Amino acid sequence: MSAFDQLIARAQQQPARIVLPEATDERMLEAAAMAANDGRCVPVLVGKESAIKAAASDNNQSIDKIEIIDIDNSSSRDSLIDTLVERRKHKGMTADKAAQALADPLVHACTAVSAGLADGCVAGAVYPTADVTRTALQIVGAAPGASFVSSFFLMVMKHDFQPLSGVTVFADCALVVDPDAEQLSEIALQTAQSTQALMGVDPVVAMLSFSTNGSANHPHVTKVQDATHMTEKLFNEQSGGWQVIGDVQLDAAVMPEILQKKAPEFSKNLIRAGETNQSLPNILIFPSLEAGNIGYKLCERFGGCDAVGPVLQGLARPVNDLSRGCKTEDISRILAITSLQAGVGPS
Repeated sequence: MSAFDQLIARAQQQPARIVLPEATDERMLEAAAMAANDGRCVPVLVGKESAIKAAASDNNQSIDKIEIIDIDNSSSRDSLIDTLVERRKHKGMTADKAAQALADPLVHACTAVSAGLADGCVAGAVYPTADVTRTALQIVGAAPGASFVSSFFLMVMKHDFQPLSGVTVFADCALVVDPDAEQLSEIALQTAQSTQALMGVDPVVAMLSFSTNGSANHPHVTKVQDATHMTEKLFNEQSGGWQVIGDVQLDAAVMPEILQKKAPEFSKNLIRAGETNQSLPNILIFPSLEAGNIGYKLCERFGGCDAVGPVLQGLARPVNDLSRGCKTEDISRILAITSLQAGVGPS
């Protein structure tokens, strides 16, 4: 069983109720049917019931076993109005405005998550990323202690030539454009927490740069060095078993023989007490969105990795985004991840 198949198996043990507000999209309907059949989550389609059923019929997709929340006749409409007013009253939300807003399936779905009527939400096959993220923040809200929402990709390594195996986590490749040192450190912490929760492993983090251990002198390098020191402090406060190295170049981070030459002290840091073998990083933190986005796409398109994500983190309850060019398999994988996030607390 592959590393990602193990994640799916864990999701199937305690499937969460995940609302899908793009319920007339062919890919979403197919992914929902697949999830309902294999039990990775309990999918709930959100929208106009007549339109959803018509779309399913047009695509020869059976949804008889899948619950539909009709935004025009939802039995929970009054409680959702109350929830939305409570969440947005500081912005002038009234019951009348809330009733109008709930006509948007994305707003309806996120409000259901906020109200505890659903465990998570997946959207983005139709809605732009900005709409999904903004709606999630406004209605679901940030997780305790989170200053912002960031994201990560699960990169599934499938080939022998790749220096890492299994699943490696890349962050942030989708949201935070130019993080400062403090933000970069928070991205590292959020990603470490997500990795441990989803994969059940101790995080080993590499803070990537074009420099290894100060081999270059530049403000961009200093930012990564400062972020590494902040992350070390956070890790020491939260868990003694988590490790971080930086500033470090990609080749040094993933190839022990290169790290030993360039930064033997880093190499020493990655050898756990009582062990003789170096722990390879399972998390790569990129210094900017530009680097992260290019990096994950290079691995996907040139290196033959499967990229699962972006997975959002820093929200009070899981809401995840998709690419509008996503395939059914991409949605199915995000459904499993969202179901897992729902079972382990704030995303």
